[in-house]
Amino acid sequence: VAEKDKVAKTTLYSPVHGIIKQINVSTIGGVVRSGMDLIEIVPQSKILLVEAKISPKDIAFINPKQKAIVKITAYDFSIYGGLDGKIVEISADSIIDKDSKDQASYYKVVVKTDKNYLEKDGEQLPIIPGMVASVDIVTGKKTILDFLLKPILKTKGNAFHER
Repeated sequence: VAEKDKVAKTTLYSPVHGIIKQINVSTIGGVVRSGMDLIEIVPQSKILLVEAKISPKDIAFINPKQKAIVKITAYDFSIYGGLDGKIVEISADSIIDKDSKDQASYYKVVVKTDKNYLEKDGEQLPIIPGMVASVDIVTGKKTILDFLLKPILKTKGNAFHER
């Protein structure tokens, strides 16, 4: 009975169905600190959450529930398209990216997609944890005429002002 109890106490059960991404402890008989992550699990569910980094200069135009398009770089967007989604979370403060050379700051945004796969000719193309994605967030709409007239209108507005 004592041996069965020892085995039962060494078995780990995940609270979610998913894929093991990283095992942090692999030594038999190794010591684990309190609060240490043993295993990192990527959940497999029908909902896909994508984390994106937003520059501080662009954060003023980003709001929760805003529409976004997630493009999976492994699949050519011009052929397979992207995933429609909405912003569900924006970090409260900027985060310094310690991994980048210039340690630039960014805001973390989480986008929830409508589905967790791409579809082409009735075939579902899976999205595997770790795939790289780019996120386009729709912040407004402009016509081509708006882009062409912007420099002219800006010059007109500043033409007769003295500095």
